[in-house]
Amino acid sequence: MFGMLDRVREEVKKKGMISPGEHLLVAVSGGADSMALLYGLWWLRKEYALRLTIAHLDHGIRADTAEDLRVVRYAADDLGLPLIYERADVPALARGEKRNLEEAARLVRQEFLRRAARRAGAGKIALGHTRTDLAETVLMHLLRGAGPGGLRGMLCSSPPYIRPLLCVSRSQTRAFCQEHGIPFHDDPTNQDTRYLRNAVRLELLPALSRYNPRAEEALARAAELWAEAEEALDWAAGRALEGARSGAGLSLSRLEALPRAVQALAIRKALAEALGGARRLERVHVEAILELLAKGKQGEVALPGGFSAQLNGETLLLVREEGEQPPFEPVELPLPGEVELPGWRLVAEVVPRPESLIPPSRFVAYLDPRKVEVPLIVRPRRPGDRLRPLGLPGHKKVKDLLAEAQVPRKQRSGWPLVCDQRGIAWVVGVRIAEGYKVGPDAQKVVKLEARRP
Repeated sequence: MFGMLDRVREEVKKKGMISPGEHLLVAVSGGADSMALLYGLWWLRKEYALRLTIAHLDHGIRADTAEDLRVVRYAADDLGLPLIYERADVPALARGEKRNLEEAARLVRQEFLRRAARRAGAGKIALGHTRTDLAETVLMHLLRGAGPGGLRGMLCSSPPYIRPLLCVSRSQTRAFCQEHGIPFHDDPTNQDTRYLRNAVRLELLPALSRYNPRAEEALARAAELWAEAEEALDWAAGRALEGARSGAGLSLSRLEALPRAVQALAIRKALAEALGGARRLERVHVEAILELLAKGKQGEVALPGGFSAQLNGETLLLVREEGEQPPFEPVELPLPGEVELPGWRLVAEVVPRPESLIPPSRFVAYLDPRKVEVPLIVRPRRPGDRLRPLGLPGHKKVKDLLAEAQVPRKQRSGWPLVCDQRGIAWVVGVRIAEGYKVGPDAQKVVKLEARRP
């Protein structure tokens, strides 16, 4: 029977999570899962010529976190690895932004890890989620009435994150630590069943195990099947959405030609593009738009983030009411790396060439890395800016491209352009320049993504 390290080695190779010579930031809380992850990767480092940096965040939630830090510092000294440590006041943030404690902790942790990865120069962030965490997540999402995207749980790879331990259980990580004398510290708040995840872990999952002793494995397997289904549905939604596009909106007649379930998929994908993600979307928003389409009359549906869906004759438009977006100072976009702008976050990375060069949304662009002359610069439009748009003959003014894409007039002066040392590579959300098109023999691409905070 395989031990934990053998299973992780096999899963990492099978899923292509790690490439030789990579620099990984390892998120280490001090618990058994993250300590097993750290030591497991350290023992695999020679096989992949890995560089490792440890990241540890004190959320400021508990009074006994000194023991967590002591365990993590011991590991850093034991393995001779650099440690990036920060302390945050998550309870204060949760009160100030009126968020629940778990959501605030997640956001603070995410920002810390991305910041630490940039500081260390690490291309990926390794997290210690196990198969047990995956099973718990599936149950939590099931209780909330999630669709395939939620029921797939967490993925082994969702850049910049990787999760090498999704193939092993929490009991296996504890056994691994105990077998090899690896210290760890249990978080006492993990026993507090007032938190939903803890209640699922301590009460619901054990109850299910009485009916199926391998309930955890069954839930993890179901999550993998849902992930495959979600991938197929996302592909279908993308095809349906592209077929329904009409100018800056969606054609009512083309949407009506689709089965209702496919209409819902296409609309949800369009909403996720506009909102910069599906986290704030609920089924009620999609249902309201479907009802508007069924009536076929002019109308409007309010959406999160200040957006609205407006049916105007034959066209469904997603509109965001915003104030003036003034020009900003040009800023360098590291490759890989990210940068914050007023109203935007831009991320750049070099990734293996995707199977399809059609981006998953208009706020993602692929460039040929051999044609990019770093450093990349993000700047606003200047008078006279022109480029040759991909797939179009001749050059066009950026001003005209923004107008044709129906970018609101108030936003055009502060709309971001990604440039290299040769010129404009991407008018964000509109077009890339022909000179940066990915060649047929390119093995990797520069992936640019623009997100709305």
